[in-house]
Amino acid sequence: MRTMIPDFYDGEFLPDGEHLATWEEVHARFGSPCEQRKTLSLKLKYYLDIARRCGFIRVYVFGSFISGRLEPPPGDIDLMWVYQPDLDIDALSKECRDLLNYDAMRRREQWDMFCCSDNTGVINYLLGAFRISKDNKSRGVILIHLQ
Repeated sequence: MRTMIPDFYDGEFLPDGEHLATWEEVHARFGSPCEQRKTLSLKLKYYLDIARRCGFIRVYVFGSFISGRLEPPPGDIDLMWVYQPDLDIDALSKECRDLLNYDAMRRREQWDMFCCSDNTGVINYLLGAFRISKDNKSRGVILIHLQ
């Protein structure tokens, strides 16, 4: 299976930009070599399935999970859900609203799960911050379409 996820430009980070992938490609690339990565990848699949049922449009994945870091293994997955601008959040099921609740998901999984409506300016602003590592290196993000 040919992946659309590029090689790390420095052994650790993906090249800057948005790299379109499926969960299967993300799992194949980042869901090993350790049990921690596999567990995180399977949890990501669980949340992607919920997000699809909620009608979310796409998700951006970033941070150490999509890096070449092996030790210590990533402890979480950082992501941002994107939903339709006219989404009636109050009408969503609790399961869907929880995905949009940063504090609830932080307590539940210790993941950084951000969200925003499908607004190019806001998305680009947020992704600008997510594309910079803690040591000020640029890094790419993974884009998974949910519809």
